[in-house]
Parts: sequence; C-alpha cells; structure tokens
Amino acid sequence: MTKKSFLLGTSSLATAVLIATAAQAGSVGSKDAMSVSVGGEFVYNVAIYDQDVSAGAGRGYSLGVDEAEIFVEASNIADNGILYGVAFELNAGAAASDNAGSDEAYAYIDSASWGRIELGDNDDATDRMYVESDDALVGRLGPDGDASDYFQFGTGGGIAATGNSITGDATKVIYFTPRIGGFQAGASLTPDTGANSGTAGLTETDNDGDFENVVGLGLNWDGSFDKVGLTLSLTGEFGDAETATGAASLGEVETISVGGKISFEAFALGAGYVDLAEQSQTAAARAGGADAGSYWTVGGSYTTGPWGVSASWFESSKGNTTGISDTDIEILSFDASYSVAPGWDIAAALHLIEADNINATAAAVNNDGTVFLISNQFNF
Repeated sequence: MTKKSFLLGTSSLATAVLIATAAQAGSVGSKDAMSVSVGGEFVYNVAIYDQDVSAGAGRGYSLGVDEAEIFVEASNIADNGILYGVAFELNAGAAASDNAGSDEAYAYIDSASWGRIELGDNDDATDRMYVESDDALVGRLGPDGDASDYFQFGTGGGIAATGNSITGDATKVIYFTPRIGGFQAGASLTPDTGANSGTAGLTETDNDGDFENVVGLGLNWDGSFDKVGLTLSLTGEFGDAETATGAASLGEVETISVGGKISFEAFALGAGYVDLAEQSQTAAARAGGADAGSYWTVGGSYTTGPWGVSASWFESSKGNTTGISDTDIEILSFDASYSVAPGWDIAAALHLIEADNINATAAAVNNDGTVFLISNQFNF
C-alpha cells in the first residue's frame, strides 16, 4: 500500500483500515464463521526523468503499474467481545514477480482491554509506529520510494528513500498495547528476515546473510491541544546478522528512529531522523570507518476540499572507508493530489535530486537530475 498506517486506535492499527475498506467495498458472509470484505488498489504512473548518469535509462520516460493489489479480510467477534480474523494483501500485477502471491498474510486477535496480537507476514512494530514527514504529505508522499524507481542512485549503498525496518513482510509475531493516556507501545519478533509464508520459509537457512532474531520496538504518543494535533514516536530495531561461521562478519541491526507530526486545521508538518548504524557492513568496511548511514527528512502540506499540496526535504549520508568520500543524497520533492471522484485520485510529484559518490569509489561518480511523476490511483 502507498501509505503506512502509524496510529493505532484504542487497540487496533490495521483493523480500522480494513473495516473502513469493508464499508466502502461491501462484505459477504462466510457461512457462520466470518464476514469477508474485499478491496484493492491500482496505481498507474507516467514518469519523465532526466539525469547525468543515464546509461540504461536514456529513454527518459516510463509507463508503469506501480501497485496492483487486492485486499481480503475475514473477521468476527467472539462472545467475549474479542475481535479476530485474517487479512491478505494479494499481488495482482502481470509480471511474474508481482503475481507470485501475497505481500501480507496474517491473523489477528484484538481486544480493547489487553491489545492486539498479529501472527504472520506483515510490517513490524518499528515500521508501523514510526511517524515522520511521509505522514504529513499528500499524493506520492515525497521521498517515499517512487524516485528510486527511475533515478540511478548507484551501487554505493546510499539511502534514497524513507524507511526504518529491514524485516519487511517476513513472518513474525507482533503485539500492540491499547492506547492509554495517548501512549501506545508495540513489539515484534522476526526469526529470519528471509522467511515468509509457504514451505520455502520452513527450509530457510540461518547462515545465508539475512538477519535473525530481529526485535522491533516502538512507542508513540498521540494527542491534541485545542485545534492542534501532535504525534511523537521513538522506535528501535535490533537483530543479528547470519553468517556461515557465526563470526561477526556483518554489521548487526541497531536502528534508532525518532520523529513526529503536528497538524493545525488544513496544515500538517512532519519530521524524522533514522540512524542505521553499521547494518550489513562487512568487518573490513567497519574497520575502515564505513557505516550504513542515516537520514533526516522534513515536510509539510496543505489540504482543502479535494485538493492537497506538499513539499519535503530529504537528506542522507552513508560513511565509506577512509579515503573515499561519503555517499550523500538530497531530494527536494513537491507533491499535489486531487480527488477526482470516489475511489479515483490523481497525483503529481516533482523530485529534484543531487546524489554524490553514488558508487562509493575513490573517483567519485555524481548524479544530478529530476523525476516528474503523474499517477492515477484507483481504490475499491
């Protein structure tokens, strides 16, 4: 999905989203077991781009299906008031890699008194509880990832998009507390970042360079003062690198993120900082002073009726070994959105990008350019 949900209600994050989808898409019965709701999204991008390093991207434009997914949820409420169910996010793209199954597949048990448990393939607590500029933006959400689909950021490991979690939709267990006094906490455990649904996950090895025993922790506070809304978050993700010998040859996961959002009537402002520490860096690289990098971002928006506009600034830096300059990326993004009709939105985004030493080499290769996007998004 394009936007991540970052606020859990009294006990639920995803349930509110899925129930809202069900209200729009309608639901059907599943005998006497659960009610089933179906929804989905389709996003079509037209991209025009220009950049200094254009090898392999000289055409300068692209047409693409950015998202094609079907959402299915089945849920019910037990006699004791506990909500339970399953949810799936199914790929529907024509390409084999997009049509191989589901992005997310999990079960949940949700209680207003003790919180929510999720079991299966879903984003972890670190990702779900983090708040930053993306949550204040409109349309394609600034540096949320689209620019990297068309711009060549090289092989130097530079950070070109927002994100604070390495587990993705790997199989995990997640717990969220109820929200009390504005505060809510979350935690997740991912045994292996390379394992998800299906028999392949059962045979996933623990010495192939993925990460294991990854714990995601999150805390946020959500409240308001008169007409001013405020959300603050602090998250951490920690895990071990998998190696054949058990030696510490790769940097472990030690990611810290802090961010927030403030809103007043039609205006919103968000900011965040993420430090990836030495994640995935080899022992030799770490000894030479390299790190996985960090980024900060800030952005604001204004919405009125069906219209919305926003602007954001993203800046990242990854330290390379001694004698090699850092890999630095700066992205200035302007976004606009318009709700044409129920279930149909049009968005435009302009990214102005400067990327230095994109391949992390002694003789630095720099890439500057622009990416312009027009997106049609259909939700049902």
